[in-house]
Amino acid sequence: MKEFLRPRGLIFISSLVLILLAGGLSYGAPGAASFSLTLDGKEFTPNDQINFTLALKNIGKAPIYVNKRFYVSSEEATANQKDVYLMVTAPSGAKLPCTYSYETGYPKTDYFQLLEPGAEVKSENPRNLKAFFNLEEMGTYKVVAVYQNVFGSEIGLDVFKEKLVSETVTFTIAKPEEKKDGEKK
Repeated sequence: MKEFLRPRGLIFISSLVLILLAGGLSYGAPGAASFSLTLDGKEFTPNDQINFTLALKNIGKAPIYVNKRFYVSSEEATANQKDVYLMVTAPSGAKLPCTYSYETGYPKTDYFQLLEPGAEVKSENPRNLKAFFNLEEMGTYKVVAVYQNVFGSEIGLDVFKEKLVSETVTFTIAKPEEKKDGEKK
C-alpha cells in the first residue's frame, strides 16, 4: 500500500509546484518587464553628444502599471530621488561617478501608464550621457541602466516596482581621423 501512495504524492507535489510557478509568472512576477538603454551610435568624437533612450517593455502575460518618467540621477541618490541610475565604466576600468543630481518630487499622474502584454514605453526625449558623466578618456566605455520605481502607491496604483537591469551597452570615443588632404572626417 505504501508503494502505491508514493507516486501519487510525488505527482501531487510536482503538480502543485508547477501551478504555483505558472501562477507567479502570469501575475507580475519580476520577469514581467524588461528594461533597455540604446545609444544613437557606437562611435563618437570628444565633441559629439552621446544621446541615449530608455525603454520599458511588458514581457509578461498581464498588464502592469509603470512609471515612464525615467528620472535619471546618481546611484547614490535616495530611492525617491531617482527612477533610473546609470553605471558607466571608463576604458581604464574605473567606475565613473554621476555628476548630475537634482532634487525631484513625485512623478506627475500622467507618468504612470498601463502597459499591456507586449507593449513598450520609451523615454520622451533622448538624453545626453555627457550631462551625467565626464567622458574625457579615449577608448571603449560600458554603460548599464538600472530601473527601480518606488512611486504609485501614493495615488492608489499598484505599480511595477521590481529592479530591472539593462544589458551592457558599449561605445567608443575616439579622435576624428585625418583625411589625406588634412581635413577631418
